[in-house]
Amino acid sequence: MKNLILFFLFSSYTVFAQQNNRIQVAVLGTFHFGESNDLFQTNNSNLLTKKKQKEIDEVVNQLAKFNPDKIFVENTPDAQKFWDAIYLDFKNGKMPKDPSVELNEIFQIGIKLADKLKNPHGVLCVNYFHPVAYSIGLNNAKTKLDSLYTLYDHEIQKRKPEILFFLDQNPLAKSFLNSYLLKNEDWKSLSLKKNLFEMNKPENLDIIHFLNVTLWLDQDPNGIGAELTTREYYRNVKIVQNVLHQLNPYDKKVLILIGAAHVKSLQDILRAHPLLEVITSEEFLK
Repeated sequence: MKNLILFFLFSSYTVFAQQNNRIQVAVLGTFHFGESNDLFQTNNSNLLTKKKQKEIDEVVNQLAKFNPDKIFVENTPDAQKFWDAIYLDFKNGKMPKDPSVELNEIFQIGIKLADKLKNPHGVLCVNYFHPVAYSIGLNNAKTKLDSLYTLYDHEIQKRKPEILFFLDQNPLAKSFLNSYLLKNEDWKSLSLKKNLFEMNKPENLDIIHFLNVTLWLDQDPNGIGAELTTREYYRNVKIVQNVLHQLNPYDKKVLILIGAAHVKSLQDILRAHPLLEVITSEEFLK
């Protein structure tokens, strides 16, 4: 397997060096359209209305102009067969029976975009969740390293402060959060395309990154500030790994549709890769 991966990377480098070209990667950050376990929800509950469906069509049409060869989404590889079935049904004119699936951004944007482009892959699941100690299901440790990491992560989670208490003890972080939530309220009055455009501006992605990833470093709660921040980076590195493993030298453009909290980390990692070119939202949304 290692030899195969090295051969692929070498072959990819040779091909792109000859063509003087790189794979364009667009990372579109979004709020979760339906229910999620995020602490602060910024969803719009009326996305299935006729007006909002037209706005979703506008976003899909705009992304179709980018014409990605592959569409990566925020669900774990374990769910790939599920979304393959949803895509096949949709191509055959069948809507999801589960309302939570229909409202999900993976369906509303990812599946609809794949259908519009007649993409043979549908959507590709690349999300990663940390293995959880004593879990049953998808979060079970699958390797020895996973097992060791699970124990380490379990100890970190035990010492992690309750987020609302932590914010009350950190006026700067709470101020940034309140400011961002006010922005979100303003964005709800915009069309979905403009909402996503504002969310994906670099200055707003920086704030989201601080609130979701690096705010722990300021106060180092319980002596694990760096560990909590590293935990978030680790998840994003695993997501990038999942993306890279599904690229090939024939891909010209790909789209990653994912929660906005992941975007800055993903972009930073992807920009450093010599075979990839990160496309900003201004280039594929405006």
